[in-house]
Amino acid sequence: MRTVTLFLLALIISAAAWTNAADASQAKWLTFKGAYFDIKYPAGFRPRPSLRSDQNPDSAFFTAPDGSVEFYVYSPIWNGEPTDIEINEATEQYVSQDTQTNAGIKIRRVTIRAKDGSYQRSIEDTENTNTNNRTVFGIKYRNQTVYNKYRQTYLAFKKSLKQYAD
Repeated sequence: MRTVTLFLLALIISAAAWTNAADASQAKWLTFKGAYFDIKYPAGFRPRPSLRSDQNPDSAFFTAPDGSVEFYVYSPIWNGEPTDIEINEATEQYVSQDTQTNAGIKIRRVTIRAKDGSYQRSIEDTENTNTNNRTVFGIKYRNQTVYNKYRQTYLAFKKSLKQYAD
């Protein structure tokens, strides 16, 4: 009887753990509305609007509850300068930079590290010189373990961007 009870208890605990894991992967996402874009971000993250055009945000930061990771989007109606993510040379240094241009689309990828080692951030800046449009995504993370943990969430965040015209 004791063996059956222990088996049933283990089965119940396993089922509860599986349900919690499934619920976590289906976490609710919220929608942030920018001046000319919408983007989905994980519930629990704190949105912080940044650069503005006509009182509405062209960019925003989204910080995880524990502060270990931060997502970024810049999506103005046309081109512009994402000045809110420029490198601070007093406290940061470039790790790598790469630019590719193909058919009028310039993609610049940059990795920046804090000089004190407290974080690293990666930026992907896409500029279409034919249509004069620009979109920038970024992720700031404490370490590689945090990056690996949030990588799929960050990719889903990027994929959720919806841009609008005036």
